[in-house]
Order: sequence, then C-alpha cells, then structure tokens
Amino acid sequence: MRALDGFGHRGTVGLTLLASLLWGVWWIPIRWLESGGLPGVWASLAMGLAALPAFAVLAAREGAGGLTAPRALAGALCVGLAAMLYSTALVFTDVVRAVVIFYLAPAWSILIECLFMGRRWSLRSAGALALSLLGVAAIFRFDVAADRWAAGDAIALVSGLAWAVGAALVFARPGGRPATLALFATLGMVAAAAGVLALSGGAAGRWPGGGPALAATPLALATGLFYLAPVLLVTLWAAQRLAPAAMSFLLTAEIVAGVVSGAVLLAEPFGWPEAAGAGLIILGALVEAGAPVGAARRSG
Repeated sequence: MRALDGFGHRGTVGLTLLASLLWGVWWIPIRWLESGGLPGVWASLAMGLAALPAFAVLAAREGAGGLTAPRALAGALCVGLAAMLYSTALVFTDVVRAVVIFYLAPAWSILIECLFMGRRWSLRSAGALALSLLGVAAIFRFDVAADRWAAGDAIALVSGLAWAVGAALVFARPGGRPATLALFATLGMVAAAAGVLALSGGAAGRWPGGGPALAATPLALATGLFYLAPVLLVTLWAAQRLAPAAMSFLLTAEIVAGVVSGAVLLAEPFGWPEAAGAGLIILGALVEAGAPVGAARRSG
C-alpha cells in the first residue's frame, strides 16, 4: 500500500474520480452475469469470495496494526453492505434510477457531518440537501408515493445510506490500514449477500444451477478479483483522506458514467425526468464541494 501513500491531494482526487467512473459502469458485468444465469446477489457473493484471498494476504502483510480502529472497520463493513445492495439494485431497477437514487449519499453525508461530526448547518448545506432530494423527486416525476418505488429503488436508497455511514466512520476514525479495511468491506459484502440469500428463501435464495450459471461463475470471480478488488481498495484508501461529503461528491462522477453508459447501451427509459434528476443531484454535489469540511486529511 506504500505506492498509494505516495499520492498527494491531487493524486487522491484523481484516483477517486477514476474509481468513480469504474463504479459507474459496474452495472455492465452485473447485467452480463444476470443474463448469463447468475442473479445479482449470487454474482455479488462470487465477486466478494474472489476478492477475499487477495485482501487477506495484503491485510496479513499490514499486520495487527490494521485492527486498531474498530469503528473504521465497522465503517468498512457498512461499505461492503452498500456495495452488495447497490449491485442488487442494478438488477431490480433501471440503471439510471439505481445510480441516481444511490447518490443521495452526499445528502446523507451532510446530515451525518452536521449531527455527529461537528459541522455547522449552513445555507450551503440546506441548498445541497434540497437539490439532492429534488433530483430524486424529479426522476419519480414528482410523484414519490410508495407505489412508484420498485424493490430496486428502495434497495438503492438503503445502499446510499449505508455508504454514507460507512464513509463517515472510516474518515472519522483514522488508523485503519487500507487492505484491512478492504478485507472487512469484502467480508461485509459476502456476509450481506449470504444473509439476503438465506432470508429470501424459496427459489430466490437457491443456487440457480444449470450450465449457464456455472459458465458465468468464472466471469464473476474474475470481476471480483480484477475489477471490484482494486476499485474497492482505492475507494477505501481515499475515504480515509477525504471528508464524507467531499468523497461522495467526487464519486458523483459515477452518475455521469452510469447515466451515459446506460442510455447508450440499454433501451431503458431516459427522458427529461432522469436527466433533470441526475443534473440536480450533481448540482447539489457541486454546491457541497465548496464546504470547508471537504479538506483532505493525510493519514499514514
């Protein structure tokens, strides 16, 4: 992890933006796996299992010092839960809706910082929060009644909240080592996926079986090891150095990547409500970007 430690603030921002773009197109392998006979939760479980050994080796090299920040480790578990829920939401709702609803995360981060991290409430905070909420209302065509929410929409909402809580804990409690945090995030992802499968019961919780699912499993394992693992590691490394709202702002580049790639590659509905919703949330993030709490933290 020493190679990452050599990056300054600009390097941290650049790597975070790159990770954000890769998160934005994560729906592509997830949808491939879904169409190949491996449902989203099973795909998430396979990806997490593939990343576990690599993170276990890296965490062992970091030594016991990586276990000295229990709240940061709890935050990493929340990040893993968020990743699993997000991948599931991408299967059960439109990509654009999942991405935009998840990115209420900056709004949750503002509330967390104001309530628990000593940030003062301001007009900037209120404006960023209002724009974010207005953006989600826009994609629902300003009719946010319960019957307009699909299962994937609700899952994406909870995923964004879990991400905001996890990012806040990782930032507020320095001392965790990146690979150890990534290991705990992956454990959280695997445990959450296993829990969802166990609780869902019936056909939804059973291994889909058959040749297609077996054929899709190697792709899921490869995606976990070569795609999810490095992106997750960089994300958690950056979360130690950037305040939660600033981190969530940088990750809103995922909205651009997800919305553009979804509109180009899928025949999903995309009109003025989706465009307005994404634009409002990005605008809210831009307002938030100027907040003083967005300064970088250096951590060893």
